[in-house]
Amino acid sequence: MPRRREARPLAEHYGDLVRVALMEARPAGLHTHQLMAATRLTRSQVGRGIRHVRDIVAAENLTPITWTRRDRFMFSDDPARTGSNTTSGSSGRSSADSPG
Repeated sequence: MPRRREARPLAEHYGDLVRVALMEARPAGLHTHQLMAATRLTRSQVGRGIRHVRDIVAAENLTPITWTRRDRFMFSDDPARTGSNTTSGSSGRSSADSPG
């Protein structure tokens, strides 16, 4: 089992802000610019927060964050939706880098 990399304090803080914003918006998703407005973070900071939440979710087998063009970032309610568009997987490009 791969070890989770040690998170930096700022990444944890950004991740907490992003997670709370997504939980408050649930069941709807949020566009990147909506996450930026809700958390008062920059685009880069939102990306770091999403990556941190993705790492925590994967390590603890929690509800994954999904990204779709229509719904944007959201916690998945349907296990069938956790396919190639999940951010909890390890792809070469982070979903936070997707156009927003």
